[in-house]
This record gives sequence, C-alpha cells and structure tokens, in this order.
Amino acid sequence: MIFHKRGEVLYFVAIYPKVMDSKKPIQELIKKKAFWEYSSHTHVQTSESGMHTNLYLNTNRIVSDPSLVERIVKDVFAKDLKSKGIRPDWIISYPPFGLPIAYALAKNMQANFGYVDLQTQECNFDIKSGQKVIVIGDDIYSGRSIKKTIDIVSKTGASIVAPIYTIGNFSGTKNISGLEVVSVLSEKGDLYTKKDCPMCAAGSKPLLPRTNWPLLMGKE
Repeated sequence: MIFHKRGEVLYFVAIYPKVMDSKKPIQELIKKKAFWEYSSHTHVQTSESGMHTNLYLNTNRIVSDPSLVERIVKDVFAKDLKSKGIRPDWIISYPPFGLPIAYALAKNMQANFGYVDLQTQECNFDIKSGQKVIVIGDDIYSGRSIKKTIDIVSKTGASIVAPIYTIGNFSGTKNISGLEVVSVLSEKGDLYTKKDCPMCAAGSKPLLPRTNWPLLMGKE
C-alpha cells in the first residue's frame, strides 16, 4: 500500500501481489514455466549425472515460486494423501530442489520435515523406528536419488509408505522399490551418454540447463 498526500487530503493506492491463474490446469502452468522439450540445435546435458536428455524440468523455476509450490502441494500431494487416509509422521526429501516441496507438504500435513545427505548416506533427524515416512523428490529421470533416499531412511527402521511424490517423472516407471510413484507431470524421456547421443550426432550442442535456460528456450 502506497500513500500520497495532496494538500490536506491523504490518498492511498493499493498494490496487490500477482495472483496465479487458478483456472489453468497445474500441468499447463508447470509446462509453461519450467518444461523444455528437444526441438532445436541445443539440448540438455544434466548437471546431476552428465547424461544427455530430450526432456527437462527446470525445478529452479518452480521452487522459486511459492504460490506454485503451494498449489502443487495442496491440489495434488496433500489431496492424494488425505483421500487415502494417510497421516505421515515425516516428509523426507534430498537437497537441493526437493526441500521446498517437502517442507510445504510437511507444513500442510502437520508432519515433521527432514532430508537425507546423499553424499554421506546419512539422515541426521530423529526419525523413530516404525514411524510413517513419505519420500518426495523434484523429478525422476533414472530414479537413483529417490532409491538412495529410501535406502538411507530405511536404516532408521521407519516405515516408508507409498506413494512417492515428484513434480516430474520422465523415467516411465510407475513404482520405485515397490512403492507407487505419483507425479504431477509424467512423460517418457530418454537418457543418453555423450557417445550414444543421437542429438549430438545430429549436430545439436549439449548445454547445462539452469545456466543456459534462455538459450534452450530460444530466447537468446
């Protein structure tokens, strides 16, 4: 709210924050904001594994928008948990991009929030044996980060319950470690080594996605 004084009269102008269009399907909003699909002279080389891919979800652009994260959690993940009658004790993820999503879901479900360290293979939170844990991630390509998270949390004796939640699932898999996967956006992508990449063979240049996002989207 901004105030302006003219003479003896005080006027104010209300400034309202931008409101996300609640009428648009959540999948459409995510695709418009953060989704890339190969169709040009450049393609993605993932920073996590170094593999080349023809589909990519830039979760930086999702987690930087709290209203979008809140809608994803409220309209998809929390709604699904409540419909299934699941009351988790913990929502666990892995850094960096899974953390804001997991925190938002934990807050919505009034559960504890925690995360694992994929490098040290540790989870330094006071998770008790038998407690119910929901594992959440930002996206799935190979599923390795989710599998490692499950293995680490399992060492605590906690009960990891389905489903696993992610924003994007480009692996084509419907379950990981015997647990159902529920994702907001599911499309089958392909991963290639540099040696076997058909996009490279066609003359396309591999780029790290987050630092080259405008170029990948054809805006540079």
